[in-house]
Amino acid sequence: MDNWNFTGRPDIPAWPQDEQGQKEKAVLLMQTFDSPADTDTVISLLSAYGIPCFKYYDREGGAGKVINGFSGYGASLYVPQSRLEEAQELLQAQPVEDEETEQHA
Repeated sequence: MDNWNFTGRPDIPAWPQDEQGQKEKAVLLMQTFDSPADTDTVISLLSAYGIPCFKYYDREGGAGKVINGFSGYGASLYVPQSRLEEAQELLQAQPVEDEETEQHA
């Protein structure tokens, strides 16, 4: 994995740049309840497929995160505009099951 490091920071893929060297526009992928089970899992999944994603707290959501440990307004997840469709497809994909998995079910 080319984005692995010893810094302790998350291994998030680099944000793509346009022809002028500017960071590509971020677009809303989804809004969700602010819990690690929701937001952090999605970010981790997308990162595993090389799609950068970040979490943003709308309105006073950041203050709620600090005070309560979660935002009552939820969280918004953003991805680069060029990767939006790919990210949506990954989140809507059905798990692939093989014969061994089906036999044990």
